[in-house]
Parts: sequence; structure tokens; C-alpha cells
Amino acid sequence: MRILVVNPNTTQAMTDEIGRVAAAAAGPGTEIETVQPPYGPRSIEGNADEVLAAYHTLALVADTRDRYDAYVIACYGDPALAACREVAPVPVIGIAEASFHMASLVAHAWSIVTVLPRVKPLLEEVVRRNGMEMRCASIRCTPLSVLEIEADMERTRQLMVEEASRAITEDGAEAILLGCAGLGPLDKWMQAELGVPVLDGVACGVKLAEALHHYGITTSRVAAYKRPEPKELVGCPGALTAVYERAASRW
Repeated sequence: MRILVVNPNTTQAMTDEIGRVAAAAAGPGTEIETVQPPYGPRSIEGNADEVLAAYHTLALVADTRDRYDAYVIACYGDPALAACREVAPVPVIGIAEASFHMASLVAHAWSIVTVLPRVKPLLEEVVRRNGMEMRCASIRCTPLSVLEIEADMERTRQLMVEEASRAITEDGAEAILLGCAGLGPLDKWMQAELGVPVLDGVACGVKLAEALHHYGITTSRVAAYKRPEPKELVGCPGALTAVYERAASRW
């Protein structure tokens, strides 16, 4: 099968790292391609960033909708996830949602450890949107910006383990979720340090995309993820215009 992993920001180094993590998680026979939109913010750390990234992510998925067996949206805010499910004929997995469900299979309660404190309200909303309030013990933040993660990996490791340890001892977390796609390379190292499951959303997304494909199921069209209603778009990318033009047909 072919999975397109989309990094919604426009930082090539992060896209490359996400690609390495996704490829390592993929099973035999799975081809991973990792891309980023041509336009948008270098990192996603607030609502305005997320809206800009979501628009260009949706356009990218629309432009490639007939080429892949599944998509993984590799940003922990799951930007454009519902919209991408409307336009893609194959499963679309968000890395936060994927990690929530996978962690809930191995832990009664889990905590997200992430970057700057300003992302906490965004992640709280993602947790609520997925109905996971009862499973989320806490969301703990570090002082790290998204683009600082790789700048000093020793500092990143230290800050992440410190906050994860507090989540376990103070909040009752039984598993730790890495709350940024750029943190993926830390999962197994942190798991060994902490002695609890540590889940990277990119790896979770790839494994769940494979499972859905091999099980032969895709997105329901009954209500929430119905195809867009046919209508004229003004000044939008051709790929999105084509989706709306085809909306009245079955695809």
C-alpha cells in the first residue's frame, strides 16, 4: 500500500525527520512518501498558524486524492483532518487522534507532553473533540518551540523527561504521548527512561492507516464526512475546484 504522510508546516528538515520515523514504523509492503505544502507557516503554534496550514494541507490532499491508499496528517493539532476526510476517498488519520486511541488500549490514563504553553488550549480542544477527556490525565508543556526541538536534542530530552516524569508521579499518567510530530525520534528512548509506554503519533498513524487498509474499510459518507456539496469556488486552487465539480458524482 501507499501512504502519503503530510507535514502541514513548511520546514523541510522536520518533513525529512517525520519521513524517517514513518518509514521505520511501516510494515513490509508499505510505501511511505512524506511531503509538505508549498505555502504556509514554518511551524504551527497557534490558531492562525493552524488555519493557514489547514488550508494548504487540504489543497495538497485534494490534489493527490487518487494516488494513495491512506493519508497521515503529521501535526498534533490534526489540522484539516475532518475536511481532508471529506475530499479523500481513502482513510485519513490524524496523529493526535491515532495516539489517543492506541494509548487507550494499553493505559487507563495518559498525558500529552508537548512544546510551548500556548499550544495547550489547542490540544485541549483536540482532546475534547475526540471525547477523550476521561482518559487524558494532563497536558504538560515545555519551553520549547517547534523549531527548537532539533536545535539542542540534549535539552529537548531533558525537558521532555522532566515533564513526563511529573505527569506520571503527579497526574496519574500511565502512558506518555509525544505532542508534536517533531518529537517522534524520542519515543523508544523515553520509554526506556520512564518505564511506561511512550507513543509517537506519526508511528501510530502509520500503523492504524495500514490496519484500516488491510481490513478493507474507509471513511463513512453517511453524515459527518459526506463529500462537499457541489458549488462554485472563487480563487481557490484547481485541485479544490475539481473536488467540488466532482461532488455530484461518486468517487
